[in-house]
Amino acid sequence: MGTTDIEGKKVLVLGATGCIGRAVVSGLENSGYSIIIGSRDPERAKSVFPEIKSFIEFDHNKKTDLSSILEEVHGVVNLTGAQIFQKWTSEYKKEIVSSRVESTRLIVEAMERCGKRPSVLVNGSASGFYGYDRVTDEPMTEESKPGNDFWGDMVSKWEAEAMKAESLGVRVVTIRTSVVLTSECGALPQLVGVFKKGIGGPIRPGTQWFPWIHVYDEVSLIVNAVKNPAYTGPFNASAPDVPRMKDFASSLGKVMGKGSRFPIPVFIIRLLMGESASILGKGTRVVPEKAVKMGFEFKYPELDPALENLLKR
Repeated sequence: MGTTDIEGKKVLVLGATGCIGRAVVSGLENSGYSIIIGSRDPERAKSVFPEIKSFIEFDHNKKTDLSSILEEVHGVVNLTGAQIFQKWTSEYKKEIVSSRVESTRLIVEAMERCGKRPSVLVNGSASGFYGYDRVTDEPMTEESKPGNDFWGDMVSKWEAEAMKAESLGVRVVTIRTSVVLTSECGALPQLVGVFKKGIGGPIRPGTQWFPWIHVYDEVSLIVNAVKNPAYTGPFNASAPDVPRMKDFASSLGKVMGKGSRFPIPVFIIRLLMGESASILGKGTRVVPEKAVKMGFEFKYPELDPALENLLKR
């Protein structure tokens, strides 16, 4: 599908004001799509995207009805979800789940009411699908079973809501995102802060796998999922080079010109990030089997060049 086939097609992006969302909006615009932004706070969103003309309010807590706007769009990219990398209260933990599961349910229910439905739904998901409690070196492909912990349960429910749109004739792609490496948000800036203090090192035990993806490749995969009708079902958004945590820490220290000799106890990461520490303190070997089979070309398939690009701009 060339740019001429895309020009003027509208894509509704929900969760666009987040760090990844902003990059996805840029990627879709660069591909020729016309963007509509859905946000809890459209006025704030307008300040983030001054060049975009179309904004709507979308708030799962208010049960926003999207059916009229969905009849206008070619596709929906749903990246809605409360921030993971911070401390959680019991109420915030509920919001972590509902902001993902309930928002997706609202979108699909609105599609059901549409006379003319979007062609594609690209829905956020997470490599947490595979859980953080299993101890294995087995590669996790898109065919692997979900984990039996909080993460596996939540992501399974999240994806199940998205996949209901298939019965409505909508192509559905779920993006099982690993840790997205970007210099602006998420885990990397927090780890960089620790290394800058001279106390950087692997998060214990250090042997856990650390699946990651450069933000450029995350965006590229999402844009491809919108464009390419052959993309269906779950896709692992992770680079082919999956290091162990000790190797990730070594690479980060080398790129920063800092030592990486001090193993970081998980409790310190928990103080910074709360329950999301499991994402860094535990980990499975998530591999992008479907993306590779589809011929997707990673710009940053290896860790060192990815870190060089992000930290030496």
